[in-house]
Amino acid sequence: MPTIREIAKEAGVSSSTVSIVLNGKSEERKIPQITQKKIMDAARKLNYHPNVAARRLRIQPSDNLIIAVFWASDFRAPMMVRFLQGLQQAILKSKKNWEVIIHPYQNNKLNESMQALEMCNAAVICNASIQDMRFLEHRSFPVPTVLYNRHSDKFCTVNVDDNLLGAIPAKVFADRGHKNAGLVVSKSVFPGMDVRVSSFLLHAEKAGIAVRQINQENSMEGGYRGGESLCTWNPMPDCLFCTSDMMAIGAMKALLRAGVRIPEEMEIISVGNGERELEEYACVSLSVVHLPMEKMAEACFELVLDLMAGKVEPPYSVELPVKYITRDSCGGSADQEDAAENR
Repeated sequence: MPTIREIAKEAGVSSSTVSIVLNGKSEERKIPQITQKKIMDAARKLNYHPNVAARRLRIQPSDNLIIAVFWASDFRAPMMVRFLQGLQQAILKSKKNWEVIIHPYQNNKLNESMQALEMCNAAVICNASIQDMRFLEHRSFPVPTVLYNRHSDKFCTVNVDDNLLGAIPAKVFADRGHKNAGLVVSKSVFPGMDVRVSSFLLHAEKAGIAVRQINQENSMEGGYRGGESLCTWNPMPDCLFCTSDMMAIGAMKALLRAGVRIPEEMEIISVGNGERELEEYACVSLSVVHLPMEKMAEACFELVLDLMAGKVEPPYSVELPVKYITRDSCGGSADQEDAAENR
């Protein structure tokens, strides 16, 4: 990294002038435009990049706190919007000034991003894979750290009951007299996904429901391809469970294009992990087992505060309830909600 002195030499000006320009104070210090251009040209030529970390330490108010959110950069990236909405609400309720820094990381490579903890006061780690969890369980971090939707013997966590996410659709289908189910799933990236699928299969078997499974990419396109495959089955299933609403919406499009009437000929339920409006305004409004992502984000933040105040010690876990939302795709209309615990 070139120094300010080297940039000053290249531009033919003083080091103090370079410092003024690079710190964005050219106008208030009345530095001529031609001098500013010389300095910026010299900085680009020498490949200068500001040391943001050092700058933050100089200018950040003492009461400003930073929370880092680690989020896997895979098919779950769109879900981050819901998480951040919940986190934002929790921060607005707090009495401290918080900044949120997002640190994307590659699945199975969380260890490569952990240096970011040096610049924050707390962290929430989301979407950790089995390999990432192995890494975490053998590490200690200098700041309060909470895991989102994971179980840990070492860290504080916020979770839902993955068994319920699979059991509820099977119970609903059984109550509605279905006997032949389709199941569209994606490659598992954390143990909870396997639990949801196993729970659905177990409860469907107990209810006398036969299940055939299709594996697809976790996307609307993957769901569409899954829906096309369903149309080749003989007999076709009379109900369908998808492990994400993205896949369910894609599958619905393929089924409707093939002339399958939803819900008359096939009822559909999915895990509700996407935007609620996406589910409500799909071509047929989608019944879901709702994952309370916003509430989980709020709980993560509250747990961070409790850790900082010494009110809890790891490992400590918070489990939030899930609920079944009945819409047009299975047995009801929009806005009719049944609590999962009543199922």
